[in-house]
Amino acid sequence: MKIYCLILFSFLGINSMAQDSAAISHTGTIPYRKNSVTGTISAGFIDWHRQDFNLPAGFEKNNVSGYALFYGKLEYGVGENISIAAAAGYDAFVYNYSQLYSGYGGPVKRYKADHFRIFSGGLIGYYHLGKKIRVKNLDPFIGVGFYLNNIRHSELAQSDSTTKVSLQHNGTPYIKVGARYYITPKFSLFADVGYDQQSIFSVGMSIRSFSRKETKQ
Repeated sequence: MKIYCLILFSFLGINSMAQDSAAISHTGTIPYRKNSVTGTISAGFIDWHRQDFNLPAGFEKNNVSGYALFYGKLEYGVGENISIAAAAGYDAFVYNYSQLYSGYGGPVKRYKADHFRIFSGGLIGYYHLGKKIRVKNLDPFIGVGFYLNNIRHSELAQSDSTTKVSLQHNGTPYIKVGARYYITPKFSLFADVGYDQQSIFSVGMSIRSFSRKETKQ
């Protein structure tokens, strides 16, 4: 699913670049602008949940397998420097571990796999710094928001046993800085870094559209 989304965004981005090439040669690209709608997909790296794979006594940690965390955002420019985004994240991987038992011939290992899944959704407010940090085609920003998380473990290690299908719900703050670099007025590369208790940084791409009023400007 993640691969299909990246392919789709890449196709739309290439199409957008082709359509806007003439406009760029005359006017250059445009940084953040009010009343625009921007869709972003990105992959997260240095995953907090994978790093925080701790086990109680009686268990032995093995490898973690899976794919990168996936983010999606839909953002609307509500003011000259402020935008609001509805954001979602999906992370799924496998904690591999062993449970240790005492047998007649010595310690016995039983291999187990905890299929971890977290779906997150929230709201983020962005303050765009383009009027203070003036770099051509660059849209730097600070983001502050809040995520609600739905977490599922298929076999969570607890005390001296395991719990089948553990569900948890919590909330986490979002505080990150980042930037978009506009290759065309509609297509940009995206990156951010900070804290959301999911990944330390993410990279991806964005595609935006303008209202009729803004397109005429």
